[in-house]
Amino acid sequence: MTFRPALLMAFVCVGCAAEPELPGEPSPFTTVEGALAPAWTGTWSVSPQSSGTTFSGQTLRQIVHTSIAGTAARIQLSNVFGSQSVQFSDVHIAQRTSGSSISTSSDRVVTFGGQSSVTVPAGGLAVSDSIAFVVTALSDVAVSFYLPTGTGPATSHGQGSQTNYIASGDVSGSATVSGSTTGSYYFLVNLDVANTSSNGAVVALGASITDGFASSGNANKRWPNDLAVRLVNAGAVVGVLNQGINGNRLLADSGGPSAPNRFDRDVLAQPGVNWVIFSDDPINDLGSSNPPTGSQLITAIQGLISRAHTAGIKFLCSTLTPFQGSGGWTTTGETGRGQINAFVRSANSGCDGVVDQDLATHDPARPTWFLSTYDSGDHLHPNDAGLQAIANAVNLSFFGVAPPAEGPFGGTPAAVPGTVQAENYDTGGQGVAYNVTSINGTDNGYRSDGVDLETTTDTGGGVDLGWTSGGQWFRYTVNVATAGAYTVSFRAASATAVGTNAGTLHLQNASGANLTGTVTVPGTGGWQTWTTVNATATLPAGQQVLTVFQDSGGYNLNFLSFAAAPTGEAPFGGTAAAIPGTIQFENYDVGGEGVAYHDSDVVNSGGKYRTDGVDIETCSDTGGGFDVGWTNAGEWLKYTVNVATAGTRTVSFRVAAAAAVGTTAGRIHLQTPSGTNLTGTINIPGTGGWQTYTTVTASITLPAGQQILELFEETGGFNLNWMAF
Repeated sequence: MTFRPALLMAFVCVGCAAEPELPGEPSPFTTVEGALAPAWTGTWSVSPQSSGTTFSGQTLRQIVHTSIAGTAARIQLSNVFGSQSVQFSDVHIAQRTSGSSISTSSDRVVTFGGQSSVTVPAGGLAVSDSIAFVVTALSDVAVSFYLPTGTGPATSHGQGSQTNYIASGDVSGSATVSGSTTGSYYFLVNLDVANTSSNGAVVALGASITDGFASSGNANKRWPNDLAVRLVNAGAVVGVLNQGINGNRLLADSGGPSAPNRFDRDVLAQPGVNWVIFSDDPINDLGSSNPPTGSQLITAIQGLISRAHTAGIKFLCSTLTPFQGSGGWTTTGETGRGQINAFVRSANSGCDGVVDQDLATHDPARPTWFLSTYDSGDHLHPNDAGLQAIANAVNLSFFGVAPPAEGPFGGTPAAVPGTVQAENYDTGGQGVAYNVTSINGTDNGYRSDGVDLETTTDTGGGVDLGWTSGGQWFRYTVNVATAGAYTVSFRAASATAVGTNAGTLHLQNASGANLTGTVTVPGTGGWQTWTTVNATATLPAGQQVLTVFQDSGGYNLNFLSFAAAPTGEAPFGGTAAAIPGTIQFENYDVGGEGVAYHDSDVVNSGGKYRTDGVDIETCSDTGGGFDVGWTNAGEWLKYTVNVATAGTRTVSFRVAAAAAVGTTAGRIHLQTPSGTNLTGTINIPGTGGWQTYTTVTASITLPAGQQILELFEETGGFNLNWMAF
C-alpha cells in the first residue's frame, strides 16, 4: 500500500521556542528517523479547538481508544490555538487497565528528537519519535505528560465523552494518578501506529453526531468507534479517525473552524488518510436562525469533494439525518435537507460512495423524524442504537472489504404459509442479516455469531431469541406461495407482569415499509411463559426478505408463523353482538383496513388489545377495559350485530374529549354500509379530559336480524368507550 505523507501544518521545535519557518522551508524535524521512518496510519484522533482552560505544574493522563493495531506508535501534541509556547515534559504512553491505572510493564517514555521534553510554540504541532510500543486494536491507551509551566489557554477538544485525569506535580510515570477529572482532551490530537498491513485511514468529518454527543460516556459508542469494530471484525486494517466537532458547520465557523477552513489540517494532514466520510455539519447550518439554501450547501460540499480528489482521497458523502422536533427545525431547513439528500443520492454528485444516514435512522411512518428507538430524546442526536445504525450504513466495500452475502439460513428460503423459527435468521452477519446492540446470550451451541440465543422450554423445545432491545433487527428470506393477506403469529414470552406491556415490534419488508403496524408484546410473568400475539401483513408472491424489527425490547421470541388471513368481514370473536346490549368500540369486526375499519395510519398509537391500525388504549372509565382514541375525520369502524326485534331504540355513546366543557369536541353518526345515516349527526361534547367520560344519546331505527352498523367519525378529537342499545 502506498501512503501519502501527512501534511505538516505547523512549525515543530524540540526543547525551545523558535521563529516559524519560512514558506517552502522544511520543518526542523518530524521524527528522528527521517527517510527510514515507517509509514504511519492514524489509529485515534480528535479535532483541536480553542478553550480558556490553563494548566501549570500538573500532569494530564488522557485515555484514547484505538481503531487498528500497530507494532510501534507515535503521538501528536497540538498548540494550534495557543497564545504562547507550551512545554511538555516526562511524556509517557502505556496500556490503560481501568480508570486512571496503567499496566506499568507496558509503560514507555516518549521522546521528541531524542529529547525527553518539547516546547511547542503558539500555533505549532509536535510529532513524537517512533515509540517501541505495541498497540492493540480496539484497546485503551493512556498518554500522560507533565506541564511544568503555565500553558495559557490550552488547545482542547471539548466533547471527549471520556473521563481523563488531572493531577498535581509530575506523576506521568505513576501506575495510578489522583486528582480531578475532565471530559475533554487537551493538547493530544493523534495516536498513530506503524502497521505494514494497513490499508490507510478513513476520516469521519462532521459535527456533534460524529463527535458522539448523547452517546454513553466511557463506552466508545460514537459511530466512528462502531465502524472501527465492524472493520476489525471484517478483517480490514483501516484506521478510523474521528474529526467531529460539536456545533460545527459547513458555511460558518462554529465550535471551531468550518469544515472547509479545517479541511487541510483535519483531513488532508491525517496520517495514511485514503478516505473521508463527510457527515452532519450541514444540519447545524440548516438549524441556524438564518439557514442557507440547499444550493449554497451543495456548492460547498462540491468544493470539499474537489479538494479531496485533488489530494487523491476518496470522498464518501452522507445523507443528513432527520431533525424535526428539535429546536432548530423549520420547514425551510427541512427543504434544504431534502435537497442535500437528493444531491448526495444522485448519480452525478461526484461522491465516491454514499452513507445513507437518513435511511438508516428515520421513522418510515414519519420520515422527517428519528425512529423513536434511535432518538436520544432531543430529536437531533441519535442514541447509542442510532449511532450503531449509522455505522451499519457504511458499506465496507468502500474500503476493499467484500461484504458477506446474505442468504437464507440452511440455504433454502422459509415457506410462507408456514413457521419461521426466530433463531433461523439469515446468514451474513452483523449489519447484513441482523443487528444486535449487545452480546450476552447463553446458548452458543446453535449459532455462535453473537446473537443472543437460549434454550427454550416452550412446546416443541429448541432455541429462542432473547435479550431483545430497541433498534435490533433480524432478516428472514422467505418464499411466499400466494400473494395476499396473512395472519402473522408471534410466539413471545416476557418476565413483566400479566396485564402489562413488555415491548413492541413490527414486521417490515426489504425497503423498510412497516407491514404489520406496531405489535405489542404482553407481559406473561416469565421468560419461558409463552403466548401468541397476532398481526396481519399483506405480502406479494415469491422470494423476499422480511425483517423483524424490535421497536423496544423486554421479551423473548420463539417463532413467527404465517397463515392465510380470513377473507371478508366477520364479527369480532365470531359471534354477532346482541341488540339490545352493549358493544365495546374496540370490538369492531375483523377483516382489516378498508374492510372492517378505516384508520388514517397503520399504527395502533395506543399499542393495546389489537395489533392492526386502529388506535386503542387502556381506559379508566367505570369498568376499565379499552377505548378507541386518536380519532380523525373520515375514519370508520364496522360492527356485525344481531337485532332481536325491529323498532326504534335509544343508542347511548360513552365518550370523552380533552376539549373544554361547554364546547363541541367532534361529531359522529351511525350508518349502514351503503352510507345511509341512521342517527343524524351526534355532537360529542368536550369533557375536559381524555379519560373524563360522559354519555350522549340518539335515536335509531333498525330492522330485526343480523346486519352491519358503521360508526362514522365526521370529525375527530374524542375517545370512544362503548355504545349501548
